Amino acid sequence: MILPAALAALGVSALALAAPAPAHAAGSISCRTAGRTHFLPGVQMARQSERVTYRGGSGTCVDHSDLGVTSARLSASFDDVDLSCAADDFGTGAGTATIVWDAGGAKPTSGAKPTSGAKPTSKVTVTIDETALNTAKVSGVVTEGPFRGQRFTGVLDTSLLKGTGTGTCAKGALFGGVKSAPFTGRFSIG
Repeated sequence: MILPAALAALGVSALALAAPAPAHAAGSISCRTAGRTHFLPGVQMARQSERVTYRGGSGTCVDHSDLGVTSARLSASFDDVDLSCAADDFGTGAGTATIVWDAGGAKPTSGAKPTSGAKPTSKVTVTIDETALNTAKVSGVVTEGPFRGQRFTGVLDTSLLKGTGTGTCAKGALFGGVKSAPFTGRFSIG
């Protein structure tokens, strides 16, 4: 009678030890982002399909999770986005994003521990849901890393049609298309 009770207790303990840790951080986070948007083959006057890639630098975050994140770097790529310099309604598209988190010296908790000195990284499946003038509204779901399973939303504003920089449509479209332009934006998870 003692042996079955001991085995039962051992089985329960083994199950408790085998339970996986949560794969995402609890709570939510909001971050600012800015960098360059790259277009391939290049935005011209006539509408054509483009590969659009956002490469952000480190942006500040407001963290309501258990990670202690102070900043993040967003990169995203979308294929088959119809764009032109003349259109005010840009295309939609699907792609992937990567977010590299900086915990500012804080030690990340379960599901977010970096290995070999690497920073915690999230992968996101994203879509451009709506565009108007320079602004793209994006959404998706975190598929890997911190915040896995949580909803991602963002607004990215690319200076494609405005300003006097070298990346604007007014100048670039005449010389093989606009290949790059600055962007600013924000995104949230949770």
